[in-house]
Amino acid sequence: MSATPSHAGHAPTAAGPRAADTAFRALGVLLQIAATLAIARTLSLFDTGLFFEGFVVTLAGAAFMRAKFDVYLGRHIVAGLARSTGVGDAEVLRELSARFMRRCCLICAVLLVIAADLDVMAQYLRPYLQTFVPFVLALPFAGYATMVGAALRAANRYLMSLMCTAYVMNGAILLAVAVAPPHPPLELFSWIFLAGSLLAAAVAHGFARRVFGVAPAAATRDETRRAAWAQIDQQIEAEAGIGFANVALLWAPLGLLVALAPPDEMALFAVSTRSAQLILYLMPVLALLVAPRLGRLGAHLGGAYGRGALWLALSGVALASAAMAALLIIAAPWSLAQYGAPYAAALGVYLALIVAEALSVTARPLYRYHAAHWDAGGARHVLYAAAAVSALVGLALTPWQGAFGAALGLAAGHATAVALGLWSALRHPPLLARPVHPG
Repeated sequence: MSATPSHAGHAPTAAGPRAADTAFRALGVLLQIAATLAIARTLSLFDTGLFFEGFVVTLAGAAFMRAKFDVYLGRHIVAGLARSTGVGDAEVLRELSARFMRRCCLICAVLLVIAADLDVMAQYLRPYLQTFVPFVLALPFAGYATMVGAALRAANRYLMSLMCTAYVMNGAILLAVAVAPPHPPLELFSWIFLAGSLLAAAVAHGFARRVFGVAPAAATRDETRRAAWAQIDQQIEAEAGIGFANVALLWAPLGLLVALAPPDEMALFAVSTRSAQLILYLMPVLALLVAPRLGRLGAHLGGAYGRGALWLALSGVALASAAMAALLIIAAPWSLAQYGAPYAAALGVYLALIVAEALSVTARPLYRYHAAHWDAGGARHVLYAAAAVSALVGLALTPWQGAFGAALGLAAGHATAVALGLWSALRHPPLLARPVHPG
């Protein structure tokens, strides 16, 4: 692969790459389902929920700490801002991920000091602390892997993004189940999650070097480059609110579920959402079957992500995600029964999360379009409204409906994002990405 991102990477045309892509996605499905089945059948409902609460705390915490960087990083890659700034994608990724890691290490140190004090002063919390300490330690590594994964998605390397996050995390869960004794302690799963996060960070680093290349040393920056970075820092600060709103849209319902509902509800939510994520894995493969002409038509657009490319992408994604959602809904009772009797009660949660996942996938072409034709005001309008709907619906329903309320909040937020994103794309003509001129 080239050192610069290829905008054709998401739609391979040769039979070989298509077959390899399908095979890797099928492997991802097997790992996801196998890991979910393994943990649901190995741990009790309460312990499963407690494990996934730690999972949410780690990933949501990392998402909030890198939120102010993600928007600019994705836009820099999608809109090709390297040409106007003179700063390459590899350098931007390295610098922003280094800042993120420094913040994570500081936060982790503070949290570990607090955990040590609680371990002495409130010994009844010791079982919970033994579970959550590995999740705290995993925060910078899991956060780095997901940050690189977001950059790979912006570069149309969707499969690499899945491989450096979901593949490794699911593999860690399967390893924990494989080595666990009868009636395993929950701490074992937490520490193996930490090991999986370390491996995910290493894999992500390798993919980043392969796709974006090696960044020049920071010491080699000249005056022009320093001026360009000053302008980039200004844009990062100006767009920070958009990043936080995007994270709130995705994670606010889960944070509310952790805070307002017992771990049993988190177990129902986690198993349901991990099953609904099959849309994410298989939608691109299904798109080739239900809309085979879209990839060929897209090749004639010359890589430009204007309205023509947006409609093509939306057509393929909407058709494929609707077809996948229909299949999952039909099979929903049977699917939940495989996890065990306690999860049969999660049918409503599962159906709501299938809808939420389909809407989330459908929104991606809209996010890409708005990143390519940047309008900060429009992005704020869409994401602030979607995040507010997601948080308010979750806050209103989670205390009474538990996992179902959080799932409805997530679905409502994604529905708002799709509706407002489409309205904004129709209302405003495509704009050229605004260049950043050094000095």
